[in-house]
Amino acid sequence: MSEINDPELEALLAELAPTEAERVVLLEEHRQLEKDLLRLADPLPPPDFLASVMSRVAEAPARPLSRADVWSAVAIVGVTMSLAVIALLVSGGVTGGFGLALASIVVKLREGLIASGSALLALWTTAALPTVVGLSLLLAATLTAFRRLVQPAHVKAVS
Repeated sequence: MSEINDPELEALLAELAPTEAERVVLLEEHRQLEKDLLRLADPLPPPDFLASVMSRVAEAPARPLSRADVWSAVAIVGVTMSLAVIALLVSGGVTGGFGLALASIVVKLREGLIASGSALLALWTTAALPTVVGLSLLLAATLTAFRRLVQPAHVKAVS
């Protein structure tokens, strides 16, 4: 048994259980009661909870695909496929030079990022306040557009 450092608790235990064996039994009963109280504070779900939820899910009608869903999927696949075909054609064919073309694109993007960074630094040095205002407005507009894009058009709550 671990040692108890609280003198009041030691006195209470000595009063309730005079022997060491009785103290061990009393502390174990206390531990079990605490465990039962914690279980009461956060009860387990009923045994048929999962089955009832799954039956409700099975009964619910499947959400039909909307035109917007279909067209956005078609647009994503189309843009991806066309970019892949363009990358293969620009690289000089299917078999050769694709890695070199990809590396060249990465190097050009790196150079563009470095140039953008130096341009932003020059802009920050000469006109910090207009830069902050402009970037803040751009961020606000982007977040607003993203929020409108993400919000569902038709929300229906089912209880």
